[in-house]
Amino acid sequence: MKYRISFSLIAFAILLTQSAGAMEPGKALTFDRIVIDPEELFFPEDTKIRPDKSFLNLRNFRPMSNVHGERYAMVTVQNQLNSKQSLDPEEFVGVFADGTHRYPREFKVSIDPARTLTFALDFGTSRFPLVKVIINNG
Repeated sequence: MKYRISFSLIAFAILLTQSAGAMEPGKALTFDRIVIDPEELFFPEDTKIRPDKSFLNLRNFRPMSNVHGERYAMVTVQNQLNSKQSLDPEEFVGVFADGTHRYPREFKVSIDPARTLTFALDFGTSRFPLVKVIINNG
């Protein structure tokens, strides 16, 4: 009897733990498959949405999405200054497959002097995939 109660409590605890970690179906992000080099895209320039001047080098980006159309980008940036930098959403612009440009949603990230950092940017929901992330380091 004592073992039956212990086993029942353990089974209940496992079920409770699994359901607490469960998420809504389709919310998990997956990396989008890139079939075109972002450097080969030549959408018209959007004069209203441009990245602010930045002292970052964009080393890499990988678009991510889910079935609900939420668009993210995992970016790797390098701080080119010898001082710590707080990054702002306006330093990044996402370009979508229909040519629209969008800033990412608000985030708080700092990067130490001359360091490289990887983090995710949330570009909201779109029917079109994210194909490019641009910064202005020139």
